[in-house]
Amino acid sequence: MHEFSVVDNLLKIIEKICQENKAKKVLKINLKINPYSCLDEDNLNFIFSSIVKDNPVYKDAKIKIKRTLSPTEREYIIEDIEIEV
Repeated sequence: MHEFSVVDNLLKIIEKICQENKAKKVLKINLKINPYSCLDEDNLNFIFSSIVKDNPVYKDAKIKIKRTLSPTEREYIIEDIEIEV
């Protein structure tokens, strides 16, 4: 399941951002996905929710996914992260 490795990578990136900004909570993650990506949005959301459900920093976080209209070099891009400091 490719989505699991994507979520794992996302969490590593977000954790670093949280540490740098002394964030107490992650509220929203905005992702742009390449139109040719085979990532399944439902699976991505399900895996993310399953992994973070017991973590107080992420438990209320939502992933907002937007498929881009034009291809990019990357499969996905973290467009924005909404945190509570």
